[in-house]
Amino acid sequence: MAIGDIIVGIDIGTSKVNVVVGEVNNFNQVEIIATSECKCFGMKKSKITDEEEIIVAISKTIAEVEDMANLKIHSAYVTIPGKYITIVQNSIVKEAKDKYAGISTKDVTSAIMQVKDIDIPDDKILIDIVANEFSLDNGRIIEDPVGSLSSAFTVKGQVILADKSYVKQLTNIFKKANIEIDGIVPNVLAERQLILDKNELKDNIMILDIGAGNTDIGVFEGETFIYNDTIPLGGDNITSDIAYVFNISEEEADRLKRQYRTCFKILHR
Repeated sequence: MAIGDIIVGIDIGTSKVNVVVGEVNNFNQVEIIATSECKCFGMKKSKITDEEEIIVAISKTIAEVEDMANLKIHSAYVTIPGKYITIVQNSIVKEAKDKYAGISTKDVTSAIMQVKDIDIPDDKILIDIVANEFSLDNGRIIEDPVGSLSSAFTVKGQVILADKSYVKQLTNIFKKANIEIDGIVPNVLAERQLILDKNELKDNIMILDIGAGNTDIGVFEGETFIYNDTIPLGGDNITSDIAYVFNISEEEADRLKRQYRTCFKILHR
């Protein structure tokens, strides 16, 4: 990323489409400059059921953030539910091109590219490579191997695959909305960088993202992304349960849910 770069992210949920626009500042951080959302029910239980409704929602939110940020948006990163993700663990050993000069940036880039060399099923497509651990030939684990005097190093990482049919649907939707896809990112992988602090990034963590109709689950063993899935249950189900138990309207149930937020289990002796 370079200072001044514009990065756009789009999330298609079961009740709305969200768009966020960020600009890389002088500290190499992404600073939010515009956000917008639009109600959209074109996805149910992680399945795209109405492409046209999603296209309209994307176009509307894009137009709104373009006005806010005073710029034209041509492309964006798009999230994908965990249901459509497969994580493959892989590692490779890479020899340094010049062991006397140290490991170069080119060595590391080449090694990461080699991590993706796996057999990919016909119904899957590669969307990302996440390198999470580097170790030198003496066994020492290091965050950045560039410059280290080592004849070889090992890269451990995850190859992120997505269902080809779902990606095809996404591509078709964004093409009709006149937006190119810069990349496809699993929901929880994107959220991990936002909601965890520096210490938590090293811990074993499970992230639960409860949306209106789905709950995305992501499990991380330290830096390693080991599990991702989607459960077709969310906040709307809680609203429906409250409405049923108290025999009230869903509008009143939603108001109570938002007002009190916390549930307590009462034990009777």
